[in-house]
Amino acid sequence: MFVINATNVRDALPLAVKYVMRFGEKEKTRNGDAIVAPKPVAIRYRFPKHHVLVNAVRDSNPFFHLMEAMWMLAGGNDGAFLDHYIKDFSKTFGVNGIIPDAYGYRWRCRLGYDQLAEIIEQLQKDPTTRQAVLEMWYDDLQYNGPKPCNLVATFRIRKDKLDMTVFNRSNDLIWGACGANAVHFPIMQEYMASMIGVKMGEYWQVTTNLHLYQKHIDLLYNRANGARLDIILKDLGNYEDTIPLVKYPESFDNEILETVEMIEDINKDLEIFDGNLGNPFLRDVVLPMAQAHRWYKKKEIKQALEEMHTVAAEDWKRAGIEWIQRRNHGQSI
Repeated sequence: MFVINATNVRDALPLAVKYVMRFGEKEKTRNGDAIVAPKPVAIRYRFPKHHVLVNAVRDSNPFFHLMEAMWMLAGGNDGAFLDHYIKDFSKTFGVNGIIPDAYGYRWRCRLGYDQLAEIIEQLQKDPTTRQAVLEMWYDDLQYNGPKPCNLVATFRIRKDKLDMTVFNRSNDLIWGACGANAVHFPIMQEYMASMIGVKMGEYWQVTTNLHLYQKHIDLLYNRANGARLDIILKDLGNYEDTIPLVKYPESFDNEILETVEMIEDINKDLEIFDGNLGNPFLRDVVLPMAQAHRWYKKKEIKQALEEMHTVAAEDWKRAGIEWIQRRNHGQSI
């Protein structure tokens, strides 16, 4: 097994790309040609809270990443929610609009009980337990449709911090491992730590088949004008200020459901009232970003950027502003 020791996702991305490009082997897959790591890969994130990518060559969509993470925490599986951020998401990945391998639904609903709540209670009762396991695979061997890439997550409390290890059968390095997965799993980890009453520890991601699709390599080379990807994907400098996901654990579960409903209303151009939200991350980060993206979709770029400047977390603010500006020739307010 090859281990990548990273500070955060901005550090992990170029390191992982360098390893796979140097040592990977070419394979044909159902999604096209790929370069595949020759052995399992573990990525260690020492500061998983720092999970927002800003690299212009990677050009990740912060609106999709954040809204998908909120949808997951709410236990969602209706792909229409994500169609606002990725065109035809529900059609591409769903069955009659439902996403069969939706992680949040598996976390909170599919077994008939809330796994996250059970694990929180388990670790509160016994912080030394080695049996805190989140199941995401279930009986999928009998199902011919889409299957989850991430199989299980395990949790342990070490030195009053919650560490998490996610085991993955196969992962696309660009869109998955150092893309969406590096956002929504640490957000879930931070949620779990806050509800348990401990600090957030390290995130380990163990992948049996870590791969780079040739189409993604070509896309990145295009954006980088042929420069070495491991160099051009580096982001130097300090990580921006952020804010805690959960301030009031007792109200957060209800508020995440309310927030997802408000996001849906925003995307229908309906007025919302956020006065019932006490958790600042939901009220002052998620909702302004949803509003900004709606303005962007309506081609009201000035309003979109004005809304982004109200976002309380500096990492999400920077990512959202730069993503919009890249699509509008650097426009600012």
